[in-house]
Amino acid sequence: ELAAAITVRVLAIGVPALVALVGIDPTRLADALGQIARLPARFVVGALAAVRLAGVLAADHRSLARARRARGLGDSRSLRGALSLPFALVVAAVRRGTMLATAMEARAFGTGERTWARPSRLRRRDAVAIACALGVSLAAVGLAVATGAFRLVGAGG
Repeated sequence: ELAAAITVRVLAIGVPALVALVGIDPTRLADALGQIARLPARFVVGALAAVRLAGVLAADHRSLARARRARGLGDSRSLRGALSLPFALVVAAVRRGTMLATAMEARAFGTGERTWARPSRLRRRDAVAIACALGVSLAAVGLAVATGAFRLVGAGG
């Protein structure tokens, strides 16, 4: 029961996040995070790298799946087979992220004051998207409270 609940929560957060990331220009996102949200440059550069690498992760998944099928390991009906591909994907992502972080650190990304090539403004459609996201989030929490299913993380029960 707990595993199913965690899976549903991960999907409830992960799927909308992936859908949202598909239409976002990583450079504009980084500009907005730095200029509008006034987040630290180190976080902004990390977010930029993460969004850019999301597309690479999908390509890695396809490549790993093809390689496993070519080796005769494409059977995902067993638990071991179903978990080995995501594990290999996580390992590849961590390796790529580590190399990218090292390269960015060597080039002094995220240090000192940033300059911006183009200004970023909060537009009406951005405000509408934020309002919709907040509305859906508040509705979900309200529904959980109304049905008695709401529990804070770490709260006993």
